[in-house]
Amino acid sequence: MKYIIYLVAIILLVLSYCTAPSDSEQSAIKGIDTVIVAEHIKALSSDDFFGRKPFTEGETKTVSYLESAFRRLGLAPGNGNRYTQDVPMVSISGNPSPSLDVGGGHTALSLKVKDEFVAYTERVTPSVSLKNSELVFAGYGVVAPEYEWNDYEGIDVRGKTVIVLVNDPGFASGDDQFFKGETMTYYGRWTYKY
Repeated sequence: MKYIIYLVAIILLVLSYCTAPSDSEQSAIKGIDTVIVAEHIKALSSDDFFGRKPFTEGETKTVSYLESAFRRLGLAPGNGNRYTQDVPMVSISGNPSPSLDVGGGHTALSLKVKDEFVAYTERVTPSVSLKNSELVFAGYGVVAPEYEWNDYEGIDVRGKTVIVLVNDPGFASGDDQFFKGETMTYYGRWTYKY
């Protein structure tokens, strides 16, 4: 959420260097001082701001920089006497087990974290575990009506752990028109699958 606030703040900062609205779009464009805009971008993207990551010194420095720039421009605070608004956020740093043991089939498996499996959660709890959960393989985990593709058709996944492949069905198809071939589509991304 704070990344959005930063983006809005930077846009406002850029717009603040524009001339007052006029009938001529050209005069508005001429009012933008690209040197000043570039200086702000250079400053905010420098290593001094540590990537502007929330919950770090980089966030504190970024907010301070933007507030200071707003004051120099003579902008009034927009939230009472503050330039910022508190937004509830959490940081989740997962520490998955080094292995994932899978049994119940003909051969037991012990998968290595990062090499053979990835574990991730967005749950705000001290611990997340997965024990004795039935596994269901769902191909690439893709439902793409425009390609007439549905990896979940006929599969009951309720209350089970779903295993999916990385990428999308076009990746190993040999057909560069099918799901864009070797070029990953959004369907292949973990954010879609998740």
